Amino acid sequence: MNTSARPPQPGDKGGQVKEPRKRVRGPKPVLRTARFEDYDRLMRLEAHFDPKTLSLDAWRGLWLSSPLWSEVGSWWPIGWVLEIPTGELVGCTGNLPVGYHFRGERLLGAIGRAFLVLPENRGYGASSKLVNEFFSQRADFGMSTSANTDAITTYSHFVHKIPAGDWGAVAYFITGYRAFADRALQKLKVPLAQTLAPVAGAGLRMKDALLGKRFPKPHSAFTIEATEGFDSSFDVFWNELLRQKSEILLNTRDSATLSWHFSRDMRERRLWIFTASRNGQLRAYCIFARKDHETEPRRVRLVDYQTIEPEADLLPDLLAAALGRCVAEEICVLDVSGLGLPKTRAFEELTPYRRKQTWPFWYRAINPDRKSVV
Repeated sequence: MNTSARPPQPGDKGGQVKEPRKRVRGPKPVLRTARFEDYDRLMRLEAHFDPKTLSLDAWRGLWLSSPLWSEVGSWWPIGWVLEIPTGELVGCTGNLPVGYHFRGERLLGAIGRAFLVLPENRGYGASSKLVNEFFSQRADFGMSTSANTDAITTYSHFVHKIPAGDWGAVAYFITGYRAFADRALQKLKVPLAQTLAPVAGAGLRMKDALLGKRFPKPHSAFTIEATEGFDSSFDVFWNELLRQKSEILLNTRDSATLSWHFSRDMRERRLWIFTASRNGQLRAYCIFARKDHETEPRRVRLVDYQTIEPEADLLPDLLAAALGRCVAEEICVLDVSGLGLPKTRAFEELTPYRRKQTWPFWYRAINPDRKSVV
């Protein structure tokens, strides 16, 4: 945990951190709470950063389809926006309610979404205003799960890095050697990259075959399957996970919450779910999400692994199934973000490659006593 400086707390005098003075080019924006009626203007703003925006139903569903909305919807802010006199929105951050459990107590987390400010409107401390509002709301804690390099400067004044694990590192397997080599050579601006890619890819494949770690023998007592969604077996699994890990802060993982959280990926057929069962009972699962970008090789990421099986590490069995699918569907890379976590140790031990990334996960305890407000 970063303890070099205490983040400002609600009610502190002078607690808000001022941004460095910058050259102001656009009109001064005003901060206000976002409304569902802001959809069109918000999508115009988001399109400045990513042209692939959500439909109205998908965007409203981020809140209205949440299992928590019936409890918090009457007072929960869906986010905040920065508005200029013309009515244009020049900044925003979304605000999603997420349930957590710790020592038998229900907690309420706030997860940020689409923290954006147009460059010409950042000179009035606009970014800090949004972050201050988000991390001062009525919740037990706030969290950002996708901070980029532009956001880090602002976030670091207010919040801490997630203390468990090294989230500045990514471990990965190569599963499409030729395409991976082609992209790597192009990125390095090597002449004749496409011509050299087959040879470079074959070299990588041979190196992994000779030096790569061997997967352990599969556990014969367990059945590994792929499934398309989250049925009632995930509820039984969740209740047992909650019982076994009551001393760990757990994000709610019942079937309704998982279906809501991964709804977009499932709708776009970008989610893979693999389960390990024994005698018809779910004992572990892995969730993988496609993370393709136009400028990068086709990629799948392990986004959640949970197990209630104390006698066997089922992650290698589930990984083997996912790697097979990567090859079948011409995916180039299978990776995991964050190292040093006990439950995914097998991934680290088996995978041969590492790379760095911007630290994505930041948090702040808004309610230091963690008294539930759900």
